Amino acid sequence: MRITSRLLLLPVFVVAAGLIYLNSAAQDKAKPDFDMTASYIEACSCDMFCPCYFNDHSTNHMAMGEHHMEEHFCRANLVLKVDKGMYKDVKLDGAKIWVATDLGSDWSTGKDSWLVVNFDPSVTKEQQVALADILGQLYPIPWQKKAAGTAAFSWSVNTKTGVAHAKMNDGKGEVILEKVAGGDPGHEVVIRNLKYWGAQSNDGFRMWKSKHEAFEGDGHKFSYDGTNGFLITIHFSGNAKTASAD
Repeated sequence: MRITSRLLLLPVFVVAAGLIYLNSAAQDKAKPDFDMTASYIEACSCDMFCPCYFNDHSTNHMAMGEHHMEEHFCRANLVLKVDKGMYKDVKLDGAKIWVATDLGSDWSTGKDSWLVVNFDPSVTKEQQVALADILGQLYPIPWQKKAAGTAAFSWSVNTKTGVAHAKMNDGKGEVILEKVAGGDPGHEVVIRNLKYWGAQSNDGFRMWKSKHEAFEGDGHKFSYDGTNGFLITIHFSGNAKTASAD
């Protein structure tokens, strides 16, 4: 009887083992190639707050000069550090990247746009390739001009003083943000339920107005005071594409 009972139970064990295997295989297949949580110090040439998130074109800036020509642009510094991240077998924790850009006049076409990505020297070549792929998917704009390089920089957020500061060691890039005072001094002014580019989620746009932002490199140069700025932490994951650090 015992042998018969064991023989009857054998198909049950086989089916259970098969289900476990299939479930494990499905989980492995669904696992993304990359997963990144990153925190930003960000500023741009627009007034508070980011009209780019509500339009398909940049702000109309009236150019100074004899003819007062209209210009559409959004020149920005996006300075991020990876809080935790992986790209296949490459660990990304602690990597720092300085993204300087002009979204141009129409980012659906990339017209007048440019992008300069500077990796901190501590970022390895493998990490650079991985991050180039991730950032390319996070900001899916057909950039008219692109460049990449390395630049050492500092990155700090002081919640006690209400100052966030990022600065390139060579002085060619800087962002200084100051926390915006809300009605309740115990809470920050935060915009929620707003998507940050391709990221699946974020913890809210924390309103820290730009006291000063500047960048110079690859033939581009800009400087603005008293414009838009914010802090944000995002989460982004997905599957790898052909990566390039160019």
